[in-house]
Amino acid sequence: MTRLFRKIFLGLALIFSIVGAMNFTEIAQAGTSGDYTLKPATDNGSKVNIDGGFYLIKGNPGETVDVKVDVFNTSDTERQFIVSINTAYTSDDGQPAYDSSKVSDPNLKIQMHNLVQNNGQIVAVAGNKSTQAILKVKIPDQHYTGFLMGGLNVQPYHEKAKGTVTENGTLIKNKFSYSLPIQMAQLGSQNDDVNYKINRVVPKIVNTSVGKEVGVAANVANTKNAFLPDLSSKAVITKYGDSKFKMTEKKDGQSMAPTSNYNYTVSWGKTPLRAGKYHIKMTYSGSSVRTWVLDKDFVITDAQAAKYNNLAGHKPNYLWLYILLGVLLLALILGLGIFLGKKNSKGTENNSMNRRSRRRR
Repeated sequence: MTRLFRKIFLGLALIFSIVGAMNFTEIAQAGTSGDYTLKPATDNGSKVNIDGGFYLIKGNPGETVDVKVDVFNTSDTERQFIVSINTAYTSDDGQPAYDSSKVSDPNLKIQMHNLVQNNGQIVAVAGNKSTQAILKVKIPDQHYTGFLMGGLNVQPYHEKAKGTVTENGTLIKNKFSYSLPIQMAQLGSQNDDVNYKINRVVPKIVNTSVGKEVGVAANVANTKNAFLPDLSSKAVITKYGDSKFKMTEKKDGQSMAPTSNYNYTVSWGKTPLRAGKYHIKMTYSGSSVRTWVLDKDFVITDAQAAKYNNLAGHKPNYLWLYILLGVLLLALILGLGIFLGKKNSKGTENNSMNRRSRRRR
């Protein structure tokens, strides 16, 4: 399991690459746009292992351990940083994230955020200097299998967001935050295995490289205290009663945090939503050639289709209505023509009969 953590965490975009044996010069050379870097620290004999570049905690229930981090300020002026430990969740990109103190999931029984005695610690760091922050974390008294997952998060305290201007003149404000993952297990506890399921599927506006498009979001959950990184995924959506309808989405690098859920989006491109009953089949694969297949039916109502089509800028297609009105108008004209033709024919016939009657007299 430690090898699996090392593989995923070296690749996370928000977690810059670190190795426990690095010195501060090497870390600073890696460079971060937030003008600060982090290095995990520990003591000899500690139950906190940092060999993989993250915190691996194994201890007895009720035991308290020190989680240490060295914060290096690469700017020239003194700055303050807030150091917190948060519960891991899964972002909608399918990656573990640690930047929120409020995480909820029906399967999440123990939050790592609540195990810290001095959470939200504020440290001052002089320019081009380092300061070590120490957070005391208690291993839960409550027995659990598998492991808990969280992250030590460090971000500037009360600093204005830095702004950058894109080529088209758009102002983007950036708030920096860096995290180091934490894995916590009780000594002697058994490992858990992942369990994936689809909670629900709902319509959603999907942000793509070409703009906003209609689609759906499948809320996928990992219900166990277990983690597998870098899974490949494929979602296929079909519609009952329409053999030609098919939407497919593929995503790599999916890594669901333990006891968490996220929204897996499937864009329908330029195709508008239509009311009806649908089926989604999702396949996750990887990690020693294992495969998980998830299935779920869902329904899109007329009201939902109209709402999200409008939000995405899809205008209603009235062509069928125009055609119907044209057919009705043509039928009305033909019917009126036939009626008038018969009436004129009957009138002519009556006049002819009247003339023949007068001749006989």
